[in-house]
Amino acid sequence: MLWWTTVVFRRGADGAPRYRGIADDLERAVEAGVVGPGRRLPAERTLAAGLCVSRGTVVRAFEELVARGVVERVHGSGTFVRARRTRPPRPAGPATAESAVDDPIELSHPVPADATHLPPVDWSVHPADFGAGMPTGGLPELRDALSRFLTHRMNLPTRPEQVVVTTDAGAALDALLRAHRGRPVVAGPAWPALHAVIGGQDSARVPLTVDAAGIDPTLLRRVLRRTGSPVVVLDPTESGPCGLPTAVSRLPRLAAALTDGAAVTVEDVSALPVEVAADPDRPPLAALSERVIALGDLGRLFWAGAGIGWLRTTGAAPASPLPRPAIGAQLHAARLLDAIDADWLRARREVLADRAAHLHRRLTAVLPSWVPATTLDGVRAALPVLDAATFVHVAARFGVRVRPGHEGTADASVRDQLWLSATHPPETLDLAVDRLAAAWAEYTRRMAASV
Repeated sequence: MLWWTTVVFRRGADGAPRYRGIADDLERAVEAGVVGPGRRLPAERTLAAGLCVSRGTVVRAFEELVARGVVERVHGSGTFVRARRTRPPRPAGPATAESAVDDPIELSHPVPADATHLPPVDWSVHPADFGAGMPTGGLPELRDALSRFLTHRMNLPTRPEQVVVTTDAGAALDALLRAHRGRPVVAGPAWPALHAVIGGQDSARVPLTVDAAGIDPTLLRRVLRRTGSPVVVLDPTESGPCGLPTAVSRLPRLAAALTDGAAVTVEDVSALPVEVAADPDRPPLAALSERVIALGDLGRLFWAGAGIGWLRTTGAAPASPLPRPAIGAQLHAARLLDAIDADWLRARREVLADRAAHLHRRLTAVLPSWVPATTLDGVRAALPVLDAATFVHVAARFGVRVRPGHEGTADASVRDQLWLSATHPPETLDLAVDRLAAAWAEYTRRMAASV
């Protein structure tokens, strides 16, 4: 009931009858896809108690929704959202703070907000320079550029023939998991795109928790003994939205545990170039153990539309076919990688740290009940609620998209947390916090009304 009262039902326009406000709220939720076709509505008495109104008000609201073609009543079963409906459009009401926002601010993805930070390169592509077909493993220019970048900017010595190019890190992980189908998957905190791939496999999932120093080698050994020859998916650089980098002192012991446990290990190093800019001696796990396959996504460094992922093999490439990016995208990525030097990475690291600190200060000042902590390029915030996901929908209505923390774990833990990207300029982050404050005020008001 808490989800219905905080996410779906809000007060209608000022001066409108309460039953009509309830009907308008549900109709908006159906149109936005928050409540899908076939969804059963709460019982009239239950909803009336949750909304602090009389049962007669809810009955009249349901009758209004039936007349509009939004829901249908099934005798003896309840009230359900209709799969298809046709109705004449209603005149739009006056705009309010609760109306849909035309310019939502995207804070749910760990990618640059735009491409203004990119170094100048030649963006031209001449089709006559390339023959028919797609090179196996990726464009040679990109494989060469990636091998140099991994060697000199990520402390991971790599030959061009070890690099396999694909469209994103998720595609690379999917191919690796399919190559080891049937093995249990031990998964630490990582970005939701990777957990979505893990969740789409038939293999058993075993969560691996982290502490303040990241992944615990002793705990990893214990989990490996229990599972036996698993595939391990790790993000030692930042643990996904948790933002907890594994201490460098733990990395050799982690590598030894993986080697002793004969585990096939996949390491996401998408964020490592920026982290190495602050800690030049930090190695990836793949540099410490031959059992570790590194993969990454250049969208994390360049922009969301880069469309380039890669993996570094330690043996034969995955037998499963991988999607290939367009030749133009690969050529642009190769030129960008060659244009990036240590100074560019250090400057990028400083910009992200400054913006994350700015977002942290604004959240602390405007939303004092939240407990924020900075991550590599964002802020994770603990909310005083059991499940922060119930607030995500409300924030979206007010024009800010944020990421629930539980999507970055295999066991759906840290349910009280959100992650917010800090890649936008400070003025955009200020606007986002103001919108979040308005959304939080509405969310807490609805919670109080449901008690």
